[in-house]
Amino acid sequence: MDRIVLEVGEVSLPGGQASGATVALDLSASPTPVALARVSRLRLERPSGAYTALELICTDLLVKEPEFVCRRGELSGHGGPLGSITAAASAGYNTEHKILSFSAADLPVAGGRVRLSGRVGSAGWSLSTDAKAIDLVRARALAAPWIRLPDAYSLNGRMDARGAAVFCPSSLTLEFAARAADLSFSNQDGTVVAQSVAGSATGTLVRKGDDLTIDAELDGSGGQTLAGPVLLDFTANPLTLRTQVSFDGGQTWEIGALQVSQKNLIEAHARGQVTLGAHPGITRAHVDVRNMTLPAAYRSFAQLTLATTALGALTTAGGASGALDVADGGVTRLDAHLDDINLEDRKRKFSMMNVTGDLHWAADPKATVGPSHLGWSRAGAYGLSGARADVSFTARERSFALLGDTRVPVFDGAIVVHTLAGRGLGTDAAELDLDAEIEPISMPLLSNAFNWPSLSGRLAGRIPGVAYRDRVLTVEGDIVAIVFNGTMVGSRFKLQDPLGPWPRLFADVTARGLDLDLVTHTFAIGSITGLLNADVKGLELFNWSPVAFDARLYSTPGDRSKHLISQKAVASISNIGGGAGGVAAALQSGVLQFFHTFHYDRIGISCQLRGEVCLMAGIEPARTGYYLVRGSGVPRIDIIGNAGRVDWPQLVAQIEASIHSQNVTVETGPRN
Repeated sequence: MDRIVLEVGEVSLPGGQASGATVALDLSASPTPVALARVSRLRLERPSGAYTALELICTDLLVKEPEFVCRRGELSGHGGPLGSITAAASAGYNTEHKILSFSAADLPVAGGRVRLSGRVGSAGWSLSTDAKAIDLVRARALAAPWIRLPDAYSLNGRMDARGAAVFCPSSLTLEFAARAADLSFSNQDGTVVAQSVAGSATGTLVRKGDDLTIDAELDGSGGQTLAGPVLLDFTANPLTLRTQVSFDGGQTWEIGALQVSQKNLIEAHARGQVTLGAHPGITRAHVDVRNMTLPAAYRSFAQLTLATTALGALTTAGGASGALDVADGGVTRLDAHLDDINLEDRKRKFSMMNVTGDLHWAADPKATVGPSHLGWSRAGAYGLSGARADVSFTARERSFALLGDTRVPVFDGAIVVHTLAGRGLGTDAAELDLDAEIEPISMPLLSNAFNWPSLSGRLAGRIPGVAYRDRVLTVEGDIVAIVFNGTMVGSRFKLQDPLGPWPRLFADVTARGLDLDLVTHTFAIGSITGLLNADVKGLELFNWSPVAFDARLYSTPGDRSKHLISQKAVASISNIGGGAGGVAAALQSGVLQFFHTFHYDRIGISCQLRGEVCLMAGIEPARTGYYLVRGSGVPRIDIIGNAGRVDWPQLVAQIEASIHSQNVTVETGPRN
């Protein structure tokens, strides 16, 4: 007998059905027998689908009890997820041990090639695969019936992968390795992105009953990834991640160890527990950050979040380390050490240099927390700068409190904070208490920092009893400052909704004994000597613009200093009072043109602001208006104003423009 042929019309299989099946064995073929198996149509349950013209031809057949082996064969067919099947194959069966072995090579899958081999026996099975140059777009479509990535995500690139699985009735062991050289991934919103990533993943999975353990390692050597505000550059900071995970068949994954290492960026170790189910989250975790290095940490973890703030373009250096605990999805404790950190805005709006210290915080308001300490060699913000400072404080939950007096240098002076404590910070119920004093700071330095006209003298004073409650900031006492060699006192301060879109400020302000020579030289309105008092009652600012006040500026009673006023100052005050024309003519004609300064007895002006109208008055009524300046001596010059109702926005705009041009000319005609 040279040939054996077996024809089967239709065969039912577990999970499928075959029709038109033929098996032929040619024993006369040389040098070895040849076997041929054909199936016209094979229909498997979804998602495997249907196949046609399946054919396996074996050209090197060994039939020697107990071995039946096809050492060289070819497999071909159409249909199923692959579409077209061609592969070099081999198979064998040992009747004594009842073991089936098989292999396939050069199998086209998703634009790449796959080699696989396996064994099946009564004790279990094993399978190994080796895939080269798999197109991930096509692989995604191929795997869609079993594993479906959300439509909002895109995936591109090619990957090599190897795997080996061993199954026996009591366990399953899976080893895997994958490598990609140009992987790209993104979601529709662009909040999760991977671009040109080069990396690899290796690991082992072991399942025994309901228990599952995974040991895995992930390496990233090129490209970038973005996840929310976190940007990782694997080219500049290669990544190595190792993890050990276990699962007991319930709803929790136990992370026994997680090690993250990125060159020149971070070294961290963690352990914890993750809960699955309808509301997945971190049940508990502990993270040790052995080292975090700037500037890479700033670029990776902070810069995107701070991009629209003054801290969005910092030059940074230094490092940090620390630990944090997580429970039920929230951070419960944080301990950090800062090591010689430098932060400097490229536009020089902000800087802190050589910041060193320890930070401690706990979410539980009753937790025992050690004091935090911070120190820096110098700091600056928005033109202000200061030398070395040290700060000690405690922090719990949403609360913060300084420990003892804290001196923060500002230029050649300082702000000494006696009390600074906050509660409920970041909530609508936030509260704050502040008590401080200002050690004398040179006003020219402050003026330059804030781009003001150069103010003379020194700023000093006290900021007592500041309290913030129910979105209202109040000051229990008076704020006292020393300016222009005089004293300014602010009282009855109340600031509503300071952090909202429409803050409203109420206050009374008084000034006593201001040196007019310093004041007038600062604002370039001419020269006046003598002392000045000021009363601003019922001051109300809406969105930092005045809407109401009763203001009065007047010569200090009992002042015995010399009272002189220059021609330019006479003209400036006359303009404000509405009598500029006559005064200008008088100063430029007759004997007055030969005098540069004049003596005066008193000076004063008042304004009652109601909305956008200023009701103006002077020292006392005059026959045709009101006195702004009462002269004395010879030649005597009185300045009389006659503008009773003045448009406030126009007045302010013109005074500001005139001061900057150093040529005061103000139109103050009557307002209808």
